[in-house]
Amino acid sequence: MYNRILASLTLLALTTTTGLAADRSLGVKDIYFGNLHAHTAVSDGTGTPAEAFAYARDVAKLDFMALTEHNHLLAGEHATPEQRKAIYTGPVNSALIPTSDRFTTPGKFVAIYGQEFSSISKGNHVNVYDVTAPILPTDVPNGDFAGLLKWMAANPDSSGAPAIMQLNHPGLGMRPGTMLNKNTYGRDDFGDDTGWLKSMTPVTQLLELLNGEPPKGILGKRSSQIAEEYYRAFLQLGFRVAPTGNQDNHKPDWGDLTETRTGIIAPELTRPAILAAMRARHVYATEDVNLRLIVRVNGQLAGDVIPSRVPLGAVKVEFEIADADEPYARYDIDVFGGTIGGPEATIVKSIKHEGSTAPDKPAAIDGLSLEKNGQFLFLRFTQRAGDQPDRAWTAPVWLEIK
Repeated sequence: MYNRILASLTLLALTTTTGLAADRSLGVKDIYFGNLHAHTAVSDGTGTPAEAFAYARDVAKLDFMALTEHNHLLAGEHATPEQRKAIYTGPVNSALIPTSDRFTTPGKFVAIYGQEFSSISKGNHVNVYDVTAPILPTDVPNGDFAGLLKWMAANPDSSGAPAIMQLNHPGLGMRPGTMLNKNTYGRDDFGDDTGWLKSMTPVTQLLELLNGEPPKGILGKRSSQIAEEYYRAFLQLGFRVAPTGNQDNHKPDWGDLTETRTGIIAPELTRPAILAAMRARHVYATEDVNLRLIVRVNGQLAGDVIPSRVPLGAVKVEFEIADADEPYARYDIDVFGGTIGGPEATIVKSIKHEGSTAPDKPAAIDGLSLEKNGQFLFLRFTQRAGDQPDRAWTAPVWLEIK
């Protein structure tokens, strides 16, 4: 029974993220900035959902924000299932889903509801977005990732598709120098690593590369958690994920705790469009509040899988970049290349670029190729315009030889 559920969930997830047609209509104007990880007093933060969304919209000036309350702490650690459901679904206007609906105004602000599942000691946290029922501990015990996948298969998001999953703050709770603990994201729940990867990789779209409050003594409002090495490691394992830049707010600073942002490339600022872009991995992580990036490989947006019957050989890599505050910034651009199951991704090409690109005139990076099944490329941009560089990481583009 579980294998049939997993196969169904996997098929739905894959059909929404592979074989995407190249969309040349999307450009740097179609990028929205926000935060996909925040809390209120509904779990272990402060304030109300209404206060959080209003602050994100009016003070932090975000385009979108997700409230992702801890599922096992909803309405208090010892709350009944009925109390947990009420705090999430209502019917009171202060509950998470009706509040997010009330604060969503197409074209102006998108409020997203989600849940943070598990705890550090039970395998780390994941965010699950836009599911219309709470993940009750009585249904899915804390840390039971196999149970979570069963639950997700039976509880799709508001569009009827499998819910989007993000691996939160990888590296927290890890022994120094290690990439995986025994139970990392449910690693011990599926029999062996083969079963774990087969189960988790198809249903995971995002990985939190940037997170946390600013470290003390560091210039600027930077994230304290920078998980680039984990991003590369999980790509090598076979997770097809895009990097996000979030804040994990627990105080009344929803959206401006740091200058970290998640950039999402979408045709419009609506909840369905933002969620669809998240599912398609048209997402990047940035340390600059308004650094706009578009990367394409053979016309496919970063985040896409390129299906092919043969190795592609040389590929056309293009990028568009814009920063209204720093239009003449200099950029160091590193291209990382790797292969699922092979060595960890390394820099295969580095170039320098000056200033924003002209509208509809992308810059090119030559000398890159995709030759092997599971091979991927992603880019890291380092912007140099002030006292401290700002970095941004794109999603990969993968080659899938059929």
